[in-house]
Amino acid sequence: MKIKVARPERRKVVRRVGEGRLERHEGTLGALHVVHVCGDPEEMGAQYGALVGDETRRIAELLVGLFAGTGLPEALVHHLLDACWEHLAPHVPDRFLAEMRAIETGAKKSGIDLAFDDVKRILVMTNLDMYKRDERIPEILGIPPEELAAALGEARPACTMFAVWGSRTVDGKLFSLRNLDWVSQTGMDAHRLVSVYRPEGRHGFVSMGYAGVIGCLAGMNERGITLSEVGAFSVREELDGTPWAIMGRRVLEESDCLEDAIAVIERTRHTIGYNYLIADGEPDTYGTPEFRPRAAAFETNYECCETFFDDDPKEHAATWSDAQGVEHFYGKPLAEAVMRADTAFGPRARALQATDDGPGDPANSGNPHGRDFSGSTYTTCHLPMHDMVRAYETGAEYVFPVRGTKVIDAGAPRKIGPDEAITIAATVAHNAEMLPENDWNVMSVVYAATDLDFWVAYETRHDDGAWTNAPDSGYWRFNLWALLEGTGH
Repeated sequence: MKIKVARPERRKVVRRVGEGRLERHEGTLGALHVVHVCGDPEEMGAQYGALVGDETRRIAELLVGLFAGTGLPEALVHHLLDACWEHLAPHVPDRFLAEMRAIETGAKKSGIDLAFDDVKRILVMTNLDMYKRDERIPEILGIPPEELAAALGEARPACTMFAVWGSRTVDGKLFSLRNLDWVSQTGMDAHRLVSVYRPEGRHGFVSMGYAGVIGCLAGMNERGITLSEVGAFSVREELDGTPWAIMGRRVLEESDCLEDAIAVIERTRHTIGYNYLIADGEPDTYGTPEFRPRAAAFETNYECCETFFDDDPKEHAATWSDAQGVEHFYGKPLAEAVMRADTAFGPRARALQATDDGPGDPANSGNPHGRDFSGSTYTTCHLPMHDMVRAYETGAEYVFPVRGTKVIDAGAPRKIGPDEAITIAATVAHNAEMLPENDWNVMSVVYAATDLDFWVAYETRHDDGAWTNAPDSGYWRFNLWALLEGTGH
């Protein structure tokens, strides 16, 4: 599998507003916009609105159109999003509400027709992509559940994330991944955006995503903390909590180390079924005896949050019971590695899962492999990540079962570095055969947090109208310090 990787070759400033600026980075992979904002919440919001308010408006229209395109009238979509916001808003910290209002102000001062409602609806939508299965949406809308189900259909996303470090990696450095599988070929690729924040009194960070998404879909801060996320259907879901993308912003702005991030996540009031992975690359202690990169995974829903570390005893103990009552172990923990697809391994989180044939739905078998071992994110994503990490450790050959393609040649054991991490990321993102035609990997991010490097790929629509998913489109390479300092890529 040949993967394109390239640094931007040139950059130019498109526009400036106060201390903020919008840059266009160009190279062999095309062009990618990077927005820089800094200051207090009002200043950052005003800069953002003036710099990318037009793109934000288009994203808001596009996302509403996605829901309306399923058969729901646009007015009903607005009603749904606004009703959901009423549940979420009390759990959004004031500084983010101030930033969102300032986005509207900054946009309008620049002659852009953008409203606070547009910004809040984008944030709600990031917290809704899995929520359509929950019975409370029909309750909020006042329509029969079967009518909503017929309109929205059934999505089959398969996001993935992992982290490796120590004896598994080159020089012991930490590498981590965040793959975003979502509705594809929508036009969102035209509004892809890398956002660089320097918030007053908090940590600078980079967020990879799309215009108007002020929370973090993926990101890394200047202390080497990385954020990854996977949606995981749960039968215990409510909207009375903090939008997960806002929680992600808090993790990056407030965390000096892994323990800080753990505290943020464990104290958050969660909403729907999500798994998270936070990695700490320890760039400040690299080369010293104190260097200790680490990572943790979190399995959450409205009712629980279970935290896992590498080689975790809870994952060792994970079992499912077949129709005869026989227990089968399915955990695959490793030392110096943490990974997740949709499947939970914690007893509370898994008991409430509907995804991957989870036992939370009485109609399901509880088998993480899928009904009758017919396939799931556990078999097509989690196990492949595990098996590739082990193949690099042992020198074994690895053939990706979804495609039947050889990804790793047999030979001497080797350490995981940037190339190997990108190979794992791109492999588990190449699962389009298992998904509907318009539901594939739209963004893939690989972090080298010890060096504060990252690689990001987005799905692409080409001039001839053809589409390629994110890894086939190629990975842009950036360095966070260079972006924060404004010295380059």
